[in-house]
Amino acid sequence: MRYFLTLFAALLLFPYTAWAEDAEPTEPAAEEEAVEEEVSTESVYSPDHCEFTIAFPDAPYTARRCEDETKERCFDLVSYTQVYELSSTVNFRVICNPVDKSLYDDYSAQVMEATLRAMTKNSVVDEYNSDFREEDGYKQAGLAGSGKVGAMPTIYIAQLWIGKQSALSIEAELIGEAHDTADKLFSDILKSVRYSGVKKKNAPKKTVPPQQN
Repeated sequence: MRYFLTLFAALLLFPYTAWAEDAEPTEPAAEEEAVEEEVSTESVYSPDHCEFTIAFPDAPYTARRCEDETKERCFDLVSYTQVYELSSTVNFRVICNPVDKSLYDDYSAQVMEATLRAMTKNSVVDEYNSDFREEDGYKQAGLAGSGKVGAMPTIYIAQLWIGKQSALSIEAELIGEAHDTADKLFSDILKSVRYSGVKKKNAPKKTVPPQQN
């Protein structure tokens, strides 16, 4: 099992803050530059209603899901999966929905952490830790744990981001044996998640009413 990833998963609960506060970068050794494999993040998911951004190496798959038979409460479920040598899998599920402004005040640290535990109750066997932070314009809660998919060990990270006009949920799984490229991709995608701010929406064009005879 990925025992060494316990700390790794905990650090990724709030990757943007953790990495932003690192010490000043030093010049890497030449041999390290040759070995390190760069994982690009070229496909950015951040729809017009969403205040948050997450980047993937390739375009993720988007499926429209509805919560009711009348199909009035629907949302986009964005998923991304990458398999390495049939032994390690990186799996992400992302939802960003528009919400009412009142939700920001309603979702306290306790409510957000309870929501994450409800999200992960069927996936996480052992919870490592959970945490909460509030920044200018948004709140974020994260949970890291481990579980199993069949007989395969899994590192599981869930995040919930609440803004003034949207809510973002992320479920990230690292399944199977240790694999350097899979571990780096998992980390890079999580590090790409950030608050990008309320988007300015263009006002609808005014039309000229027809003249009356």
